[in-house]
Amino acid sequence: MKLDPSSFLTNFSNIDWIIVSVYILFIVTVGVLLNRYIRSTADYMVSGRATGLALNTASYTGTELGLVTIMYASIEGFNRGFSYLIIPMVALVAAFTIGQTGFVVSKLRSLKLTTIPEFFEKRFDKKTRVTSAIILALAGILNMGLFPKMGATFMTYSTGLAAGGDATFIVNLVMTILIILVVIYTVMGGMVAVIVCDYIQFTVLSIGLLVGLYFSLTFENLNWDNIVSVFSDKMGEPVFNPFHPDSYGWSYNIWMFVVFFATGIAWGPVASRALTAKSPKTAQRTFLLGSPGQFIRLAIPAIFAFAAFAWFSQHPTFSGYFFPDGIADASKAPQAMPLLLGKIIPAGFIGILVAGLLAAFMSTHDSYFIAWASVISRDIISPFKKGTISDKQEILYARITIVLIGLFLLIWGLWYELPESVWTYMAITGNIYLTGATAALIGGVYWKKASRTGAFVALLGGIVSLIGIIPPVVDKISMGILGLGNFAICFILLVIFSLAFPDKQEKTG
Repeated sequence: MKLDPSSFLTNFSNIDWIIVSVYILFIVTVGVLLNRYIRSTADYMVSGRATGLALNTASYTGTELGLVTIMYASIEGFNRGFSYLIIPMVALVAAFTIGQTGFVVSKLRSLKLTTIPEFFEKRFDKKTRVTSAIILALAGILNMGLFPKMGATFMTYSTGLAAGGDATFIVNLVMTILIILVVIYTVMGGMVAVIVCDYIQFTVLSIGLLVGLYFSLTFENLNWDNIVSVFSDKMGEPVFNPFHPDSYGWSYNIWMFVVFFATGIAWGPVASRALTAKSPKTAQRTFLLGSPGQFIRLAIPAIFAFAAFAWFSQHPTFSGYFFPDGIADASKAPQAMPLLLGKIIPAGFIGILVAGLLAAFMSTHDSYFIAWASVISRDIISPFKKGTISDKQEILYARITIVLIGLFLLIWGLWYELPESVWTYMAITGNIYLTGATAALIGGVYWKKASRTGAFVALLGGIVSLIGIIPPVVDKISMGILGLGNFAICFILLVIFSLAFPDKQEKTG
């Protein structure tokens, strides 16, 4: 069903544009001004390893609470209903476990690393470090591939820009502008800007989410009982049971725990919060205190989506658009949550929410840009350069890399067709690195017999996950089985090749 473009008008007004514009100008200015405090590679990449607990925890939550998070969580909530809430719970348990035990992260901080791949050279050799860095950069940049498109989709539908006509063109234009903005201030400010701006953004975003949550559960007939009733009528048991065969199933949920746990100890932008902490104890407590935030960041957007499902399914104009055959059209799911918020939140308030979610967009992008640029400049380029590379040169390489990553994201966002589950795409692309790196990290930290060859082969084993981003393959295999199977393969490869090809002289971390 095709709607008249005017149907996409929202409450977003001139005052809201002023709020958003002032906020963006402020954040970009902060990023540029903070450039004066960049005196070394450690300043640019890990904020001098001097971040306290409160700031580090806020940055950890802010990094993971990106606009892409809001979008993929709302898409999953719209398509899967209440079953999706198992994923935020799993994320909380994984972060809490790391924070309670300090597993791996305390050791990484005690080594005073700048990037995770540095560990692989300290424990194994330069070849393992460079290999891990190449795979991490590949996985990380692919993982970011849908970030800009998701952010632009939110902006287009929440602000009413979609009413301008060609929504696809508008989304692509907004995506281009957003990428340019975040590249500028990340290039100038580095990790100092990331940490400081993450703290500001965390505050603004918290206010915005509370505003959105209030209206999502109080507007017209949007109350909890009505939302539950609508889901029950349209989707039945699978919407409430995440282990149901027609929902996520057991293998997928177990894989989710493994993914979140591996992300905490090995994924660059997240694990780097252990590296920026002022001490190993601070690194550990960052994950402990940040664990409730892992639930909140994934659950609140899902509640927005639940409200969108209930409201649009009963709306005379939109029911045929979002539910053409009485069942939710998955391809329209990315539009539902931002459009609902734009229509139910009053002018002025919607500007605060959009400013907060743009903060989330920039917060995630800056951290990811710095993480991958650091890996490429420090762990791929530097090891191949003869002689010592100055801090100035290393920062220059990182800045050039950030610009190139931004260009790739723009091209990828224009070309790659959105999958039904953006979250599954992100988990699979993360698996490319996480599977092998987790095996090599755990083995390197806790198993003296882990060898260079074992770590190297385990890292290569993660490349198997690449098949998961090919659409025909995604439709035919279980993501849970593929994900868990790849983790198991990498651990088996580590053990077999470490025992078969032991190091002549074992290194210690």
